[in-house]
Amino acid sequence: MSKKFMATVLTFLLVSIMLLPSATHAATLNKTVKGMLGFSPPEGTTVKASSIYSNYVAKNSIDGDIGTYWNANTFKGDIELIFPNPIEINFVHITTAATPPREISYTIYGLEGGKWVPISEQITHSLTATYTTSQPDKVKLGTYDGIKIDANGGSSWLAFNEITIGMVEAIDLKGQAQNSSAKLSWNTIKDATNYKINYGTQPNKYTDSISVEKDAAGNYMVPNLINGTTYYFQVVAIFNGVETSISNEAVVTPMGPSTTDPTTPGNPSPEEPTNPSKPGTTNPDEPSTGEPTNPQTPSGNRAILVVTMTTGLEKEFDLSMKEVNDFIAWYESKQAGSGSASYAINKHDNNKGPFSSRKDYMLFDRILTFEVSEYSK
Repeated sequence: MSKKFMATVLTFLLVSIMLLPSATHAATLNKTVKGMLGFSPPEGTTVKASSIYSNYVAKNSIDGDIGTYWNANTFKGDIELIFPNPIEINFVHITTAATPPREISYTIYGLEGGKWVPISEQITHSLTATYTTSQPDKVKLGTYDGIKIDANGGSSWLAFNEITIGMVEAIDLKGQAQNSSAKLSWNTIKDATNYKINYGTQPNKYTDSISVEKDAAGNYMVPNLINGTTYYFQVVAIFNGVETSISNEAVVTPMGPSTTDPTTPGNPSPEEPTNPSKPGTTNPDEPSTGEPTNPQTPSGNRAILVVTMTTGLEKEFDLSMKEVNDFIAWYESKQAGSGSASYAINKHDNNKGPFSSRKDYMLFDRILTFEVSEYSK
């Protein structure tokens, strides 16, 4: 056998050995678990627990079956997963057996250079069902030889149904203050089916939430907020019903329009000064005709109604107070749960053009705020 042939064979074997770990990783880290994000640890992963009860062994937590579980036979314990090859992750997802419902807390460690280092803060989840799948737990982005979960089962024995791992994109959330509202924007997360906006008036404590469709990401207005109150917002990406990526917290304090703003109703815009030669005003440089002027500014029982939509668009209408009150009555009735979903506002002579009449149909769920400026009598 020639030396050249032997060298070729050795080179092929060396290249194959070098490529084998990554190829094995790609081929095995692809088993998903229904209702959970990410993948089961790859084949060849060894699993060890601090203790077990009966046949509820540690390997049940990574067998891909959410109906089997590891039971520690005590309130506290830990479970270690050692991967056949290093794996890059930024979250761990756990389904927990909860009998009875309770709170469970744990800390996740990563194996680096033969040492266990903490890669998460202490995490607490409220277990509400026999099999509770909480939101995925973020861990420090890194490549680890394994993970260890050190847990406290609370008022009952510690038990894990299933553990998955993986990578998700980060959500960069930004907030902008508006009048009685907050405008939120964030980057679209690949494969997210929809999003949820959580918010409240205390950091990391959210009392309200809004479900948002995928196409609303990047420009969403949260309505009906109190001016001067600070709100804290978080956006969660959802993949087929499972909450996954969690954004940073954005802080917004809505503020109303300034009373000294020259563009507010009642004050002429500095860019559009009043014109003394305009009909309805007196120009001292022109002789009086002795005939009464025809005022263009409406007087009497009338008002300007400004409706701000959830998109930020403002619509202005010059209406009688009866029309304004009818609109308010419809809005309050719809807010209470009755009435039609839309309301037609007559534009009257405003931009009528060649039409006999023009009406603007307002959809209740598209209205953010409205303002009424009544003319002085």
